[in-house]
This record gives sequence, structure tokens and C-alpha cells, in this order.
Amino acid sequence: MHSWDVAPWDGWRCRALLAVTLLLVALPQIDLGVSGLFYDSETGLFTAEGPVLDLIRKGVPPFLYGALLFTVVLWLGDRLVPGPRLNGPSGRQVLFLVLSLAIGPGLIVNGILKEWWGRARPSDIVPFGGDALFSPAWMMSDQCLTNCAFVSGHAAMGFWVVAFALLAPRNLRPWAVAAALLFGVIVGGARIVVGGHFLSDTLFAGLITIGVTVWLHRALFLDP
Repeated sequence: MHSWDVAPWDGWRCRALLAVTLLLVALPQIDLGVSGLFYDSETGLFTAEGPVLDLIRKGVPPFLYGALLFTVVLWLGDRLVPGPRLNGPSGRQVLFLVLSLAIGPGLIVNGILKEWWGRARPSDIVPFGGDALFSPAWMMSDQCLTNCAFVSGHAAMGFWVVAFALLAPRNLRPWAVAAALLFGVIVGGARIVVGGHFLSDTLFAGLITIGVTVWLHRALFLDP
């Protein structure tokens, strides 16, 4: 799957990111329109609910942290426990997973954007029964003080599964990446329907996380 071995900000990826950014900034009604599909003006609420949505919100981050911890334990066990090797993950693979999580969902998404961009969540803005003003994507605002909408931390975690997919055998990698992307879309969609995030919050969370992940994969694995 050679397209995943190319620098993520080269060529068409950079142009696609710029085009989508300009579209959502120039046409903020796209965000409002998508979120409005799930808002009931009569009750003043985002009406989507259920155990699956709760499971995604509460369960996805700890599950993925657990998957990373399990991978680290396998790597340590392969080196510290006497006996034959278990053919577990390599140190470079573990480093790739840790760095991609720390830099993408960790530093850029949760450490910088969510804390400093100030974009209010859909459920908090005036068109959907709240008190805050709507802010277009990529526009810094003062409508939220902390843990804000832009970008989606859950979506970033969902799309981070691409990191595991890129470690799959080459013949399975296209399918693994496709499944990881679908997982990210499902997680991001689950946050949109409950009024937790706009479409652009989830989209840019995915672009940032995948961009960092693919760049690290290329940097660490000369012959992936």
C-alpha cells in the first residue's frame, strides 16, 4: 500500500487539507447544518442516546490505552522473561505507537487545540439552545474556556487506530487501514449526533492524527 509510505503533507494530501479547510471556514453553515440534523427544536435537545453511544464516549479511550499498555507488556515480557522469544512487537513498533499517541491525540489535539482554541460545542451554542456563539473551524474564539470542541479528542483516538493498522503485515495492511478509518468515522459520528462536536471537529481530528501517524511511520520504518 504505497500511498501510506509517502509523507502525509506532500502532494494531494496537502492540497486536500487546504481545500477542506477553506470550504468549512468559508461555509460554516455546513457544520451547523450537519449538527442540526440531530437537534430537536421542540425539546431543545440533541435526542440521540443509547448504550452504544455511551459505550463509545466512555469506553473507547480506556480500551485503546489498554491496547497500548498490552503491547508494551508484550514487548517487555519478550525481553525480560527467560525462555524462547514470543515474536512480539519490536521496540521500534512500540516507540511508534507511543509517539503517535503522545504527539497526535495527546499534545496537538488535547494539549493545544482543545485547550486553547476556545470553540464552543454544538450543544452550547445559541442555535441549539445554548448561550455561546458559534465559531467557524480554525477560527480561535473565547466561547469556551477548557476542553473545547475543536478538535474532537474522541475522534482523534478513534483515528489513532490507524497506527496499529500500519503495523499489520503488508498484504493485510490495506484492509487494516480501511477498518481503522471506519472505526474513526464511527467514533467521530457518535460525538456529532449527541451534540458534542461539529463535523469539522471530527474531520480535522482525523487529519491531524493520521498525518502525524503516517509521518512517524515513514520516519521510523524505512522499509515498512
